[in-house]
Amino acid sequence: MWQMIKSLFCLVLLAGCRASSESPILNKTKGSDGNKMKNIPVILPAGLEKRRVEFEQALAAARKRIGDFAEKNGWAPLATESFADSFVVFADKGAFDEAILKSAGLDIGTKLPKTYSAALENRVLMAVTPEIFIKNFPEGMEENYYEKLLTHEIAHRLHIRILNGNEEAMGPVWFFEGFAIYAADQLKLRDYRMSPGEIWRTIGDTERGDYRKYGYIFRHFAQKAPLDTLIHRAGDDDFASWLQTLGKE
Repeated sequence: MWQMIKSLFCLVLLAGCRASSESPILNKTKGSDGNKMKNIPVILPAGLEKRRVEFEQALAAARKRIGDFAEKNGWAPLATESFADSFVVFADKGAFDEAILKSAGLDIGTKLPKTYSAALENRVLMAVTPEIFIKNFPEGMEENYYEKLLTHEIAHRLHIRILNGNEEAMGPVWFFEGFAIYAADQLKLRDYRMSPGEIWRTIGDTERGDYRKYGYIFRHFAQKAPLDTLIHRAGDDDFASWLQTLGKE
């Protein structure tokens, strides 16, 4: 599924969008991700232009989040260079999907998951509006949910940098999505619990599933082993077996 989704992400900018070449809000971005990065133009359809400050603030907050996360975990040098050259916002989910499908040379009738709301490929960050995201993924409602959505996508690129560009070593879907959830501080559900059996069933499931489970499982193992160790073991064939040894400690 990851490989299929990656193939969809050759990006096309829709006609009628405008970019701001100057962004005083983004100039104030701090943290590892903001120290060396140039301003990132925010590209909006005309109907969203009046909300420009909102989207610039969300992007600035996401850049700070990923920079702070990288610095906290010893990866600050990997976050000094910008992860994106532009941020494109779509006011229509169909237009978001169509742009991706057209750019990949696929049938525009291809159905993408309704929860698929953002991507960062070829140094272009793309996302639907906050209201579309929450309508299609109400489970994602939490404080600062939109900046966390953007942070999640940037976190995938940080993950790849940690692995020296080896995307094939990112591990199973639950792991690389769990890492992005963890980095973005998403879906920290106070009363959400999984039994050991449910954890291992989810780990063994190769189909894309519930992101709440991925976040829970990743945090579970992040308490049992160093984060860097988990990341560099995730691509191993015996990763699941190795995780089981952690559970016995």
